Amino acid sequence: MFEFYFNTKVIFGIGSRSSLTGIISGNKWRRIGVVVDANLGGAQIINNLLDDLEGTTSFLLKAHCRISEPTYNSLEEMRPSFSGQHLDAIVGIGGGSALDMAKGMAVLVNNPKPAIHYRGFDKMTEPVLPVVAMATTAGTGSEITPNASFIDSVEKRKLGINGEAVRPRYALLDPELTLSCPRRATISAGVDSIVHGVEAFAAKKSNPMVRMFAKEGVTRVFQNLAQVVKDPENVTCREQVMYGAFLSAIALMNSGTGPAAAMSYPLGTNYGVPHGIAGGIFLPHVIRHNIEQGCYKYSGLYDGLHPGDSTGDDEDNARRFLEEMSRLWEELSMPNDLAQFGVGREAISVFIKQTMELKAALDQNPFPFYEKEIEDVLDQLV
Repeated sequence: MFEFYFNTKVIFGIGSRSSLTGIISGNKWRRIGVVVDANLGGAQIINNLLDDLEGTTSFLLKAHCRISEPTYNSLEEMRPSFSGQHLDAIVGIGGGSALDMAKGMAVLVNNPKPAIHYRGFDKMTEPVLPVVAMATTAGTGSEITPNASFIDSVEKRKLGINGEAVRPRYALLDPELTLSCPRRATISAGVDSIVHGVEAFAAKKSNPMVRMFAKEGVTRVFQNLAQVVKDPENVTCREQVMYGAFLSAIALMNSGTGPAAAMSYPLGTNYGVPHGIAGGIFLPHVIRHNIEQGCYKYSGLYDGLHPGDSTGDDEDNARRFLEEMSRLWEELSMPNDLAQFGVGREAISVFIKQTMELKAALDQNPFPFYEKEIEDVLDQLV
């Protein structure tokens, strides 16, 4: 027996961005707030989208997300622009950071306490505005999740404003919007989606539907991400990456993350490493640890990459999957040490402590992965 949940209306495919005005009109939303990634200001495709939106509404408030890792302080800085405007809905346009900022604004418009008060699950007491999420990267999954992640600048912790009310009501996934995504962000988002899919596939809470979505998602991103990096204008490959990332996000939402994602948080919070890159650094080490402990579930992911090429030996196929990942990581020029980010041995104890605060994610790993295992991985990377 298992449960499976998905509660966002998704419109996927080239040109799906044109559905935005129909959604606004159909819901009779007249006063709209928009949070858009500041890096997209020069993109004509985004400007055209905003022009169309302006022609559909009676009031359009535009704000820019200028931070790569949103903080509770950045939410407070944006809040005054949205307060008292009697908005009907929020539209987020950008990568995971812009979408999370949009979700945060949807909470703060009617919930007057400091943003950090709503950290946790279902802390909102007043209505949350509906959110329409338009992803311009392929990988974070923020467009369908009931979470919005922010850094507490004082405690140096990354914890979210979470709850079903935060989940976007609509997600428009148009691969042409990812054409504006820079190389580094493209890699980070794509790798992030692989982390999602792989850890969801192996998690204790995984189930047959999760594994079906994760396998297909990981396969599509594996087979197309490197080509997107080589040929950024290849919309066909971008579509495959975006679709694969979306499938892995569904898997993650119904299963759970694991040690690689948990370890990414201290690296992002303390050293500014993009979330996807950070998780990708740790993922091969987590997989290797699990295989050495006797977890051969990754054999199913290898079968997705090479159907019919299975040796029939699950351990052998699991190790082959890890080899495939190592080759892809090399092709993407993924970092393979932490020294380049300024992480020294003196930071290990703090790193372990901060990772252990995400014990719920660590608990999802097929085998114990706690202080000792975290230290073992860090010893290999520092």
